[in-house]
Amino acid sequence: MKTEEKDTADPKTVEELRAFTVKHSEAYNKNDATAYATFFTEDAVQVTPEGMIYGQQAIQKKHAELFEQWHPSNHLVKVEQVNTIGNDAWKIGEWSCTLQTDSGPYPIKGYFASIMVRVDGVWKERMTCYNMATAPETK
Repeated sequence: MKTEEKDTADPKTVEELRAFTVKHSEAYNKNDATAYATFFTEDAVQVTPEGMIYGQQAIQKKHAELFEQWHPSNHLVKVEQVNTIGNDAWKIGEWSCTLQTDSGPYPIKGYFASIMVRVDGVWKERMTCYNMATAPETK
């Protein structure tokens, strides 16, 4: 059962976080682990289907490996809701992308939740958790 989503953050914050998400996906689609990692705080945590990744440098390293192995493309993120928590915010939604496998393109998708903070006036992800509704095949 789907409930009606409603942003509770002010319109400016919603706009900023949706723009952040577009830039985040652009770095992912370029398979640029360095640029991708800049969207996270130094102490960020990613909770992934494979386990937890601690810190911006580890996130960069993990994604450099992921980009090298799978060459993901068509990374799309649909932010369904943005809310504020004091001076911080969180967003939830759906994501999808296409992995390149030996047997051809392999689409995957899932859901995410992210806690966002401002660092020197710029939004960053402090914690993000995502799942995969479909699992990629192994090489």
